[in-house]
Amino acid sequence: MGAEGSHVANILDRIQHLLALASSSNENEARNAALLAAQLIRKHGVHLTMPASRGSSGKHTATKAPEPAPRKKTPGSKKVKRVADPAERIQSPLGGECIHCSDRYKPRESVYWFSSGGGMHVRCFEEWAKKHDRK
Repeated sequence: MGAEGSHVANILDRIQHLLALASSSNENEARNAALLAAQLIRKHGVHLTMPASRGSSGKHTATKAPEPAPRKKTPGSKKVKRVADPAERIQSPLGGECIHCSDRYKPRESVYWFSSGGGMHVRCFEEWAKKHDRK
């Protein structure tokens, strides 16, 4: 297996692990795992399929999704203000990447989590909130 094949296998293993954690009885852990799995699936263009019967290995298969058609810009779309979903302060069960500074945060570190997916360090959230006059 080449370097790229190994990389894809690692990504698929991580997605499979996160999807297993998504059924956790801990609501925050389950939500965080499901959102992180969705982010990895979207980022790497993975298309999950559920075959009628599992293969001889007993694992589900995954393939690369086709490239989506480019989105068309609608006139006046810049005039619409987006409202950010409210952030919730949680302890990250798995760690992750801050959506503000792109640095990693550790498992069990206190972060602000957005329901749309993604977390921010507390310091990054406070900086962001001050800049955008929120909190």
